[in-house]
Amino acid sequence: MAEIFRKVTPYEYNYLCDQCNNGMMYVAGEQDAAGHYPHKCMICGHTASLNKSYPHVEFFGEGEAPSH
Repeated sequence: MAEIFRKVTPYEYNYLCDQCNNGMMYVAGEQDAAGHYPHKCMICGHTASLNKSYPHVEFFGEGEAPSH
């Protein structure tokens, strides 16, 4: 199979705390059996179980953009 390449742009995703609306959530443990990650707010310490690990980076091809 031949090697191919394309230019991509990275997008960093963060999650703002639902309680204080100021701090960003960070992953604070391992993924559970249901596929959720425990997170903790950097500012207020609020905890939440999220279906993605934050922060994280996703890559999109040139001319593409996230759909959210």
